[in-house]
Amino acid sequence: MLAALSLSLLAACEQTGENGAPAAAQSITIGSNPAGTHVYAVAAGFAKVLQERAGIRATMRPYTGSSVYLPMLQRGEISFGLNTGIDSHLAFQGLPPYTERMDRLRAVGVAFPLPIMYMVRADSGLTRIEDLRGKRVVITFRSNVALEQLHTAILATGGLTPADVQPIVVAGLPDAMRMLTEGRADAVPTGLDTALSIQVHSSIPGGIRYLTMGEDEAKLSAGMIGAVPVTATPGPSSVGLVGPTRVAGVLDFLNSSTHVPEDLVYRVIKTLHESWDDLRREYVQLADQSADAIAPAETHHPYHDGAIRYYREVGLWTEAHERNQARLLAE
Repeated sequence: MLAALSLSLLAACEQTGENGAPAAAQSITIGSNPAGTHVYAVAAGFAKVLQERAGIRATMRPYTGSSVYLPMLQRGEISFGLNTGIDSHLAFQGLPPYTERMDRLRAVGVAFPLPIMYMVRADSGLTRIEDLRGKRVVITFRSNVALEQLHTAILATGGLTPADVQPIVVAGLPDAMRMLTEGRADAVPTGLDTALSIQVHSSIPGGIRYLTMGEDEAKLSAGMIGAVPVTATPGPSSVGLVGPTRVAGVLDFLNSSTHVPEDLVYRVIKTLHESWDDLRREYVQLADQSADAIAPAETHHPYHDGAIRYYREVGLWTEAHERNQARLLAE
């Protein structure tokens, strides 16, 4: 699923009345992470396709992290946002770091699978999570605090807790990357092959490398719902991978909310799904995601009615989806 596009305010273009019907349903805003991340690139790609093929004035607004704009989805201040399944689950359930349940949050579909692992300087001598004991390790992003639980679960696979390292708190991923480049941090968690990580790789003598997960891989899923161990294999443009490497895998969702009308969400997911082959060719982040993998049956936050309508229409909605949806809404 680029340059930043200007913000189109939802309040100005999608004002709703008491019945939830929009005054104008031709404009949407998509929240994303900062420039240089996979989320940023995919959000801009989605906006481009929606504008060109559906006549929707889709604009993208980057924030410092998804923890910033998830509450905006809940309040109806933006139309859509790209969020990990982890962040979506915690927000929908009202689990820490969120203090209130975001019960209006709805899934539209999976955007792409995201491999995440700790990145270190290639000349550091560090190769596994176990090697981080006593090291300066970024654990918390203030702009995406939900990821702290994932980072802690990754450390647990190597038998480590935050008390076993020198934990670092940063504002966001760009700050963490600067700390690694400047030698003020030993390890930074990030998505593989992001523009930011490629930039850091080129700016550090000898480049960067990704650690491999610790020996107790079961601790990953046990510590963070929605995260599973996966193998990352070096590709032609990969950096930091010296061979097949075990990392954490999470799904990144396109989310919306019950504030957004069913017909509009239907149009958005229909356009994206029908354009998926072209999107996969243009955006490397989507290359491993087939069109029909956009709607998994097992999610940890419910689907939007507009997405359900489309998935039923094309045969992607099953009894398993129905059971999962009913369970989540009953909670």
